[in-house]
Amino acid sequence: MTSIADELESVFDVIRQPVWAVDADHSVRYANPAAAEAMGYGRPADLLGTDGRPATASGQPETAGVPQTAGRPGPVRGRGALTRVDGSLLPVEWTLVPLSRPGSDAALYVFLPLAEPALAEPAPAEPALAEPAPSGRCVRDEGSPFPLLAHRQVERQHQHARTLQHTVQERIVRALLGLSLARQELGTAPARAIGLLHDVARDTEEALAGVREVTDALSPGALRAGGLPAALAALAGRCPVPMTVSGTLAGRLPRLVESHLYLLVAEAVERAVDNGRAGRVRVTADLGTSLVVTVVDDGAPPVGAADLAALAALTERAAALDGTLKVRHTPGTGTTVTVVVPV
Repeated sequence: MTSIADELESVFDVIRQPVWAVDADHSVRYANPAAAEAMGYGRPADLLGTDGRPATASGQPETAGVPQTAGRPGPVRGRGALTRVDGSLLPVEWTLVPLSRPGSDAALYVFLPLAEPALAEPAPAEPALAEPAPSGRCVRDEGSPFPLLAHRQVERQHQHARTLQHTVQERIVRALLGLSLARQELGTAPARAIGLLHDVARDTEEALAGVREVTDALSPGALRAGGLPAALAALAGRCPVPMTVSGTLAGRLPRLVESHLYLLVAEAVERAVDNGRAGRVRVTADLGTSLVVTVVDDGAPPVGAADLAALAALTERAAALDGTLKVRHTPGTGTTVTVVVPV
């Protein structure tokens, strides 16, 4: 197993999902940067030699052995928690995949961090659409049918994103691993064969990037794991123009509220950049007696048909949360979209 890091690092060092490889004694022999970040370590090397098994519901390490390639029909899956460097628990779903290497019982753990407690029963396929806010207020379905339809759409997006992240992405990751190991085994094969494998691996990496892009559009992992502040920070990192995020909101909100507000901000930023040709965007989220979210850009005023359609969609999304939306443009300064949601 001395070459396990060399075999895995080119594949998994660029993958955002926490991954590590263990030997027959469950000792970590390789960890990718995403695993180190999720666990609170400064570098992947700090995880080497630690027990790679997640904890079970009883708090004990998972006792399932490293799966043998010939003895198991496929990967082993479960739910549990990982202990971060500061002692806190990270709820995860995990998959244990055997590595087909001669004379080795090595296996790979692929983790999906969870926002909800990982040791609880799985959520029903159709969650309740009225979620209590911290103050006891609920997102209502009264009056127009639009709020109910909007909430159902958000729930479906969560389900689709989960399938993409935990099923499709996981299979692509395993395919990349298999291609990497195949290249190792075929080290003396003709250059053309090695080149074909390299091309397939490159195409697979691009497919993985596409899956991530669609997943983030449906329901960003940062939103599920860290709430609205984390998701807005991630959005700023992907924004094609400079975008800053600030405000007093620091905790979690009901999932539907977080989802609608994230999509509202993302759509407002997209409108500002694409239609308004903004060169800079500023987002604030302040929580007081109400939650006030503002999106300020330095672009052109929203006057075209595309702008008006986008603003109408934003207004409807705010209304789904019993909120209000106002738009103000100041010549020479830019456009401000202000959303007020009662909490």
